[in-house]
Amino acid sequence: MRLFVAIDPSAEQQEQLHRLQRDLSGSLDGVKWIPPAGLHLTLKFLGEQEQDLLPVIMEAMEEAAPAVAPFTLQFGRIGVFPSPQRARVIWTGVTAGADEIDTLAHSLEAALVGKGFPAERRPFKAHLTLGRIRRPLPGQQLQPLLKARTSFTTKGAPVQSMRLYQSHLSSRGAHYTALKEIFF
Repeated sequence: MRLFVAIDPSAEQQEQLHRLQRDLSGSLDGVKWIPPAGLHLTLKFLGEQEQDLLPVIMEAMEEAAPAVAPFTLQFGRIGVFPSPQRARVIWTGVTAGADEIDTLAHSLEAALVGKGFPAERRPFKAHLTLGRIRRPLPGQQLQPLLKARTSFTTKGAPVQSMRLYQSHLSSRGAHYTALKEIFF
């Protein structure tokens, strides 16, 4: 099972993010945009795991949940990974709720490591992937688009839970199934 733990944007935020994607898509070719229903902020990507580890993962989520109380989440700014010259991912960041997201991600990481999962090597960077770039785009094409949207923000929305998802990959893209929701 291919698994990850994530926070979902609200329906209104999904629509705002989808409008941004449509706006960007008119100027960018070769980007595979994430469908609105697939938009999520990943707290921890677990990759392929055996089904018998599900209870252990859910227990780690339960241990991490008290690290935060319900909070308001707002997305804003856009950027690319790893750099404008070698962009592979277009993302939006977190403008409200960043401290809570960081606290929750680190608490979840510690709980999972405590249960024998390998520690993440890369530092956590809260973001929501908007699209994946299939072929290199010239930096001079991306820079003006990103700069013109520096003021982008969604409305704030309450966040009360995180979810464990199973990812199903196909030629039409990824499809996600929620397996468990843990409330803060």
